[in-house]
Amino acid sequence: MTDPSASSSGRPPRRRRRRGPKKSGSTGSNGGAPQNSEASSDDTSAADDAPAKGTGIPVDDCAFAEFNLRDDLIKGIAAAGYRTPSPIQAGAIPHALDGRDVIGQARTGTGKTCAFLVPALNALSDKPGPRVLVVVPTRELAMQVHEESRKLGKFMKFRSLAIYGGDPMKRQLDELEKGVQVIAATPGRLLDHLSRRTFKIDDLDYIILDEADRMFDLGFREDIDKIMRHASNRAQTMLFSATLSEEVLSLSAKFMNDPAKVFLAPDKMTVEEVDQTCFAVVPERKTTLLVAVLQREKPERSIIFTRTKIGADKLAMRLQKKGFKAQEIHSGLPQGKREKILAGFRAGTFPYLIATDVAARGIDIPEVTHVINYDIPEHAEDYVHRIGRTARMGKKGRAVTFVCPDDGMFLTGIEKLINQVIPGDSYDDVDHAPPKREQQTKTDGPQVGNYQRTLGGYIRTRKR
Repeated sequence: MTDPSASSSGRPPRRRRRRGPKKSGSTGSNGGAPQNSEASSDDTSAADDAPAKGTGIPVDDCAFAEFNLRDDLIKGIAAAGYRTPSPIQAGAIPHALDGRDVIGQARTGTGKTCAFLVPALNALSDKPGPRVLVVVPTRELAMQVHEESRKLGKFMKFRSLAIYGGDPMKRQLDELEKGVQVIAATPGRLLDHLSRRTFKIDDLDYIILDEADRMFDLGFREDIDKIMRHASNRAQTMLFSATLSEEVLSLSAKFMNDPAKVFLAPDKMTVEEVDQTCFAVVPERKTTLLVAVLQREKPERSIIFTRTKIGADKLAMRLQKKGFKAQEIHSGLPQGKREKILAGFRAGTFPYLIATDVAARGIDIPEVTHVINYDIPEHAEDYVHRIGRTARMGKKGRAVTFVCPDDGMFLTGIEKLINQVIPGDSYDDVDHAPPKREQQTKTDGPQVGNYQRTLGGYIRTRKR
């Protein structure tokens, strides 16, 4: 990729950031969690050398201190239990602290949220209005970034807000009236606020585009262009993406100044930690096969993907009737219900979440042990995003994909993208596979990838 020059961005030269430590803001005395869900816990205090509470670690044991961050931020990082930076954090944070724009590419589950929030919060200025803006593709991801900013900024004095469609506008306006410094927003609702002039983003400390590839997948290209033009005098820009498409590279060339590039997975489209397998199955036996998989593998926590909202509803109902604790989540549900279901899944109230691709994009739960593709994705890139929901932060995971007779071309596309063959599996005592018929040896069409089109569907022809 050609490095974009400063003149290509159409904005003034960036203001350089001070990397050295800053004085911590004053704190209150009650030591409790924030009562306002949209504010960071500026009421919380703790001794500088005290171990972080709960899952936290002693501040002296936190390797993030080597970045020479402000003291109150280091305390928040330690309280969150973060000890050693992940590769994407170790690669991106120093460049951002030096005042450079950053393009980061890494697979899901590697700590990208912390990678951009740490330098952004460290550079948080005292100017009025929003200082940090994170643009994300889904409302779930907006909530996730908001919660992470509150966690990392536990001992700092600022307020954060998640802005997304489906949430009452009045509530967002009320929170903005109180003063908000960090905003995580979806493109549509953000542009709605900008058109209403409820706040301005023309003088930000930071703007971050998270999961840029997914935003383009969802048709937000023009929205992103408008947002970046609104943020004309931003100090720094960070862009994170799981894949670097031509659209993503074009965006970086247009709106970023000589960005530092931290590419940790340019040629690796999936994770070695995921044990991948596929089952041949006829459509009418998919639920029977799913029940068998759940009974035999006993996932501690699993996301089961369907292509459609109706499919998710029906599958959740079938599993519930069979005694499985399962809930569906998709864009057709009211936002309040979606948040309640997601909170229940995170808390372990039920182990099986039936999800569509868009709804699952913002789910970041390290304990997901299994991803099951009840409906194989039609786009190979979606397969990579789906299985990235497991094997988070280096943990092991398992991905199971159901392949119907007419799904062979989709499986071939996935195998080409990840550059490996997904091994087949079967249960001899479960009637799920397409019947073997004599006419399957007679082809009625050309070979498609690794599959030969037959009268009975697709059968694998690649030699093992």
